[in-house]
Amino acid sequence: MKSKKIAFGVITRCLTEMSPIQDFLDNAQRFGHKLERLIIAYNDYVDQQIIKRLEEYCEVTTVHRGDSPFLQNSLEKIGLSDKEIDALIGTPFQEKYAKVAYGTSRNYVLLTAIFLGVDYLYFFDTDIFPKILTSYSDGRSEYEDIDFVGSHLKYLTKKNVVDTTSDYTGYYVIPKMKFPYLLELLEGVQKEDRFYYISTVETPVVRNKHSENIFDTHKTLGGNLAIDLTKLNLLPPFFSTTLVLDDECFLGRGEDTLFGPLIHKYHGKSIDIDLLIFHNCFGDFPNKPAITLKKNVDRFYYACMGWIIRNPFFNWLRKEYYEEVEEINIEKRYHSLVKGSKAAAEYFKDDRFLKLPRAFKMAYDKLPEDIENFHDLLNSWDKMKLNLK
Repeated sequence: MKSKKIAFGVITRCLTEMSPIQDFLDNAQRFGHKLERLIIAYNDYVDQQIIKRLEEYCEVTTVHRGDSPFLQNSLEKIGLSDKEIDALIGTPFQEKYAKVAYGTSRNYVLLTAIFLGVDYLYFFDTDIFPKILTSYSDGRSEYEDIDFVGSHLKYLTKKNVVDTTSDYTGYYVIPKMKFPYLLELLEGVQKEDRFYYISTVETPVVRNKHSENIFDTHKTLGGNLAIDLTKLNLLPPFFSTTLVLDDECFLGRGEDTLFGPLIHKYHGKSIDIDLLIFHNCFGDFPNKPAITLKKNVDRFYYACMGWIIRNPFFNWLRKEYYEEVEEINIEKRYHSLVKGSKAAAEYFKDDRFLKLPRAFKMAYDKLPEDIENFHDLLNSWDKMKLNLK
């Protein structure tokens, strides 16, 4: 039986460090997995010395987001028009704002892997590590090494399973905070279910067991994700939205969140494999993240903006594909956001938060445009798959 080709996919603005890519490459070797290729989609710069060191493990392919002759030529060869290619890999905000939508960035890696004949593609983010945080106390941490490739592969090979995924150990992506009308702010960005956690919990997630609670899911996590490219007929593209406000381009979060429902639309399955690998999302673990630090306020602000930009399309997608979904009271959430964003601006002494209600309205106003872009993407994607056959 011919061995399957396995590749890692990484998206980064600049490649200047070996870790955590080296950690994942070492992990694959340690558990006896042969890696065919590493695909790195970058925006600004890659250190060629780093590339040479990574090439000691496997073949490395770098893809510049917004300028990939390989993808352009590959798509032209199978008969896609300029408009169809633009729907798949167009980067309209790259030149002016140096920003590429998260979904498009993922598709650069995904399409590259498809055209290179990869069978299984593994995504991990540049702040993720192939180990589980098993305990944390008084600044002391213990970890368990896991078979990252093998754990995913065990379920990825099952019938109609398009992707395998799981959540993370480590600190939550938003530091603990509490101020008046925080709940209203979270209601405005559709994250009110995290209010208790954000306002009370300041310890990281730990897990001393894994690979036990396996279940079908609609929730895909892009930093801990494996995709079976041999099931091309069931495979959707990634999609996410953007918004320009006050001459700044903001990226809608959730290209991975939107991927799960799309898999089910294509009649595939997504499986949570209960493998909560470590997420060093603040870059300085085990230091406790403090919301008083500017970098963490920035993170929270851009997270709020990203959720706001995503939500109109996300709500439409769920209503379009699911029979029973929560009815979203847009007007009520807007008024909650007005109250919460004003409180956040006062609490953080940061007037940027006052932009959130305006972004909310603009995101809903541009929903028809986003839906049109989405359908253009799906049509181009389906034609690409048909022509590949």
